[in-house]
Amino acid sequence: MEDRALRKRVYLIGALYLTLCVYKENPALSVLPVIVMGLPVLFEDPEELGLRNFGRGLLFGLPFFSLGVCLMPDTVLVLNQLGVALVEEVFFRGFLMARMGNVPTSMVFTGAHVVEGLTLNSLLVFFPSLVLGYVYLKTGSLLAPVLLHSAMNLLYLRLVEEFPELYRLLKTELTWC
Repeated sequence: MEDRALRKRVYLIGALYLTLCVYKENPALSVLPVIVMGLPVLFEDPEELGLRNFGRGLLFGLPFFSLGVCLMPDTVLVLNQLGVALVEEVFFRGFLMARMGNVPTSMVFTGAHVVEGLTLNSLLVFFPSLVLGYVYLKTGSLLAPVLLHSAMNLLYLRLVEEFPELYRLLKTELTWC
C-alpha cells in the first residue's frame, strides 16, 4: 500500500511540474496546474487533507488575512489570492506534507516556483513555505495556512507595488556563472 501511495505522490508531483512547464510556454493554459493541485480532493479523505479544525484555523488565520485585505483592498485580487492559496495549500500542505514532512514539501514547493524561472523570488518562497507548514502542524487545520498564504501574497504584491526596484531585484534571473 505504501508503494502505491508513493507512486501517487511521484506522479502528481511530476504532473504538476509538467503542467507548470506547459503553462510557462502558454499562459492561456494556467488552469492546468490548478487542476493538478486540486486532484487530491477527489481521492483523499478531506480530514486527512487538513480540512478540519476550522475554528482554530480561522482564529489563527483571520487576523493575518484581514491585514492582507487592508493592504490590498481590491476584491478580485483578494479572491484570486485566496484561490491560489487554497489549491497550493491543499496540494502541498494537505496532500504532500502529511506524507513527506515540512522541509521536503517546502523544497518541492520551491521547485514549483523555480519552474517559472530561477530568480531570488522563486528561491525565497522556501522560507514562507516552512512557516506555512509549521502553522499547519500547530493548528491542525488547512484554513490557517490558506489565510496566511493569501495574506503573504497580498503583502508581497503591496510591497512590490510600492517599491518597484524591489520587484526588479527579486525577478532578476539568476545565473550560475
